Amino acid sequence: MMKKMMTRKIISFLPAALLLTAGCGGERPSAPDGEGIISVVIVDTTGTLPGAVPGEATVVSGAAVSLQSRSHEYVEVTESNDGGTAGFYALPAGDYSLFARRELLGAQKKVFTGFTELHVSGAEMVTDTIYVSTVTVNSLMINEIYYCGGDYSKYYFYDQFVELYNSSQDTLYLDGCILTRNFPTIDIDIEGIDYVRALYAFQFPGTPVTGREHPIYPGQYVVVAADAVDHSRWADAIDLSGADWEFFNPLGSDYDVPGIPNVTSIHPDNSRDFMINLVHNAVVFTTGEEFAYESYINSAGYERIRIILPLYTVIDGVEYAPNSDRTKELTMRVDAGFAGLGCTKYSGQSTERREIGFDVNNSTFDFILIPSPTPGYTHVQ
Repeated sequence: MMKKMMTRKIISFLPAALLLTAGCGGERPSAPDGEGIISVVIVDTTGTLPGAVPGEATVVSGAAVSLQSRSHEYVEVTESNDGGTAGFYALPAGDYSLFARRELLGAQKKVFTGFTELHVSGAEMVTDTIYVSTVTVNSLMINEIYYCGGDYSKYYFYDQFVELYNSSQDTLYLDGCILTRNFPTIDIDIEGIDYVRALYAFQFPGTPVTGREHPIYPGQYVVVAADAVDHSRWADAIDLSGADWEFFNPLGSDYDVPGIPNVTSIHPDNSRDFMINLVHNAVVFTTGEEFAYESYINSAGYERIRIILPLYTVIDGVEYAPNSDRTKELTMRVDAGFAGLGCTKYSGQSTERREIGFDVNNSTFDFILIPSPTPGYTHVQ
């Protein structure tokens, strides 16, 4: 989890004339209507590509390069040409995220990825270089979060779930692990605090770190449902009756579904079920080996309790928001970006990892929107 990919921005070394004509040969998009141009060169310095030398820049042809607007709804995908260049045209002013990806097939498949963020001011050409490297394969992580509610089920969002995934070759254990809803607050000192704050915290049974009662096997998906029932009785909500676990709060009127094991609230004065915000929030997953309670005064002037969890216990964390101009509520040491960009309430969309098991500690890159949730499996399959 605590790994970061460095993206170095430099002025491209290719001639401007080549940049203007670069692309994969397809027609320029007719929308959106603008005058901006983005041209990026995809470069690898790992020496992994055939004929490449470690430490020397090698242009990467045939890489899928996707552009996603952070200012308006627009996504375009093209491919880097023989010179490693990919171009995007007729762009209006705004902020854009670009992602490059290429598979290298062999005895073991390797995936090269890299990303950058650029701003187009108007009728100009913006150039950059995306350095790609093999992505890190972590072990246990959050794979999908469904939070926004269904397209036709306005005001129904009780079919939320969090999906975990074991990407390692070893059997791991969920004993004592904690899933939280991040405490929604803006803290200017967030990067100087060595813990995360939780509004809700729900814990798996068993002993943290050393427990061996609740395995998650290599390649296994584990779905933790807010309520493990068939929600499809309500419009287009989803069936979670086959969930592996269910969030349960014994302090409230939460229904305990028979036969589904519980991930139980450990908050002493919270009587609510595990519900996360439909627009902007974060889910943090920790080992559960250490946590504490902290008093604070809420906006109404009442004393309340929140849970603090040291950063060293964090396995994974994902902050989601509809656009990237939101203020970060989760430290960049846990997640440097936002999942769920472009997602709106009751759209029925879900946010899931772009690649199975890959994590560069930036959810803007790690996650994409998918048309509908995939509990227990992935859109990649």
